[in-house]
Amino acid sequence: MTSLSHLGTGLTLFTGRFGSGKSEAAIAYALALVQLRRGVILIDLDIVTPYFRSRETQTALRERGVTVIAPMAIGRHLDTPAITPEILGAIEQGERPTVVDVGGDRQGARALGQFSQAVVRRGYTMQFVVNPYRPFTGTLAALETSIAEIEATARLRVTSLVSNPNLMQDTTTEQILNGHRQVEQFAHSLKLPLAMICLTRDWHDRFGAGAFSQPTLVLDRFMTHPWEDIAAAPAEARPRQEEEALQ
Repeated sequence: MTSLSHLGTGLTLFTGRFGSGKSEAAIAYALALVQLRRGVILIDLDIVTPYFRSRETQTALRERGVTVIAPMAIGRHLDTPAITPEILGAIEQGERPTVVDVGGDRQGARALGQFSQAVVRRGYTMQFVVNPYRPFTGTLAALETSIAEIEATARLRVTSLVSNPNLMQDTTTEQILNGHRQVEQFAHSLKLPLAMICLTRDWHDRFGAGAFSQPTLVLDRFMTHPWEDIAAAPAEARPRQEEEALQ
């Protein structure tokens, strides 16, 4: 659920650097669309960190009305995925809202670039999720470089920014407020609209409705990352998990 007054029901792409929260934002956006219209499609084109490919995640999303397309052919050991009919068909069709999670580096954007002509024909919005506390997006110059890299490789244009200022479980109110102001300044300098701010549900409840001038996309943590699993594991299990996470 979100407090967004309206959502784009066409083709919406989410990209951003590793650790930006773009995958959680893509999930939250897809789930919000389900409240307006059934039959939402979520495509996992992130070949760098393919979180949606787990059976548990796909099942949970399907139960909520979101169809996940995450072909096993897209793997981290492949340079780019093949142009599969399943992905191309989901992009080209115009009957169902479609959300795409795109990798945040050249390799990830190259996967999207294979479909750029179909994306342009359908029409799209491309949201670049910014966490100013993560590498590669902490300064205006770094953000400009990151956006230019994604645009050149994907052969598509970023149309707006999404603010996601957080340090995960160590986040404070001040960090959210200061980080969001920084992203607002980035958007102004880049002459891009700031589409929304992302807040986890607990932070959204603390701030309350209308705390920010932009709409709020509420995130319910849907996934855990490998390093979180390692931290939570018993000490004797960590060496093996650390090895698996690095593979």
